[in-house]
Amino acid sequence: MFEYVIWDFGGTLFDTYPAAAEVFSRVLEKYEVRASVKEILEKLKESTSKAARYFVDKYKLHNGFLQDFYSIENHLEPERQPPFEGAKEMCIQINKNGGSNFLFSHRSNYSMTKLLNYYNMLDLFSEIVSADSGFTRKPDPQAVMYIIDKYGLERERVITIGDREIDMEAGKRAGIATCLFNPDSASTSSKADFVITSLKQIPSVLQVCNRYSGCES
Repeated sequence: MFEYVIWDFGGTLFDTYPAAAEVFSRVLEKYEVRASVKEILEKLKESTSKAARYFVDKYKLHNGFLQDFYSIENHLEPERQPPFEGAKEMCIQINKNGGSNFLFSHRSNYSMTKLLNYYNMLDLFSEIVSADSGFTRKPDPQAVMYIIDKYGLERERVITIGDREIDMEAGKRAGIATCLFNPDSASTSSKADFVITSLKQIPSVLQVCNRYSGCES
């Protein structure tokens, strides 16, 4: 049974990709570059920094591109970046069951706390590790191990939930279980311990569902 959950933020707890892709497209147009939403999303789902590097290299853009993106993204209306269905309820239930929720994301502390406050979710997390915390980026397990060590968590009771392979790799390297959130049911060769398509499946995962036949919603 897993009691402690280390969550990713964008694309896992909050549905941020549609708005992020729009902002990315807007910034590209500022540099007179047009790219399809499909291409932008494909790169963003690897990581925002990798997406920026891809377009900077492909179109020979200057290095201020990523900063331009963040300056707009950080001020997007919260209504355009809602939590996924079941996200808040799952976090509440984990706490009620005596467990704890943690956040580890490459986003700024400002952008995360802004959304968490807006949706009354900030108090559901024992700690938020952001880009401002100074840890090495995923897939390095440094931040995950920091959380485990600081709170004295038993690795056997910890699981990380994210939507990208870098989340899974960070968890694997830290020696904890991993769960890939795949809301689009996209084809995946993930090495995650569990794969879910809805956050409502999380209770089954925390009770250790059958990784071969999947989890019932």
